[in-house]
Amino acid sequence: MKDFVDKYMIYQWGVIGIDKPDNHDSIVEFIVEDVKETADSVDWHSGDVDIAFRRWIESQIKDLDF
Repeated sequence: MKDFVDKYMIYQWGVIGIDKPDNHDSIVEFIVEDVKETADSVDWHSGDVDIAFRRWIESQIKDLDF
């Protein structure tokens, strides 16, 4: 799973037009853990990775002081 998420996120950085961020590995770890906790352990897919990435973004926004 981790290998897929790593490669998928590298692809996604290109899709959104940015270089691989310095915290790529920690983002991948967050996503892997989120998918393990929330998705079907046998039938997970890239949509689950997208949802986990959105959750990572939301977790970062919550840490900001507005």
